[in-house]
Amino acid sequence: MAKEKSKFNLKDQLAGIAALIAAIVAIGGGFVKYGEIQTKLNVLSEQTGPDLTPLAQTIGNVNEGMANNQTNIAVLQKEIELLKLQLEEIKVNTSNPLTSNSGN
Repeated sequence: MAKEKSKFNLKDQLAGIAALIAAIVAIGGGFVKYGEIQTKLNVLSEQTGPDLTPLAQTIGNVNEGMANNQTNIAVLQKEIELLKLQLEEIKVNTSNPLTSNSGN
């Protein structure tokens, strides 16, 4: 029976050693993964964002252009109103036989 007991102990010891090796490998893998994550975080923290100055300048130019366009539109609308009034005046003058066209 002593042989059976020593075999049993040997199997138990081998199983314990295998479990210990598996645990060490798993822990080592965890540390490797942790190192990879730390490396990626360091790389990301060193990066800077894109320079948005040209985009902001373009937006400013577009806004300025829009303001100029709105002013031009307002001026053109007033000119259209004036032309419509002048056209009506011309229509009235030409339809009235008592008015003279030589004054225009």
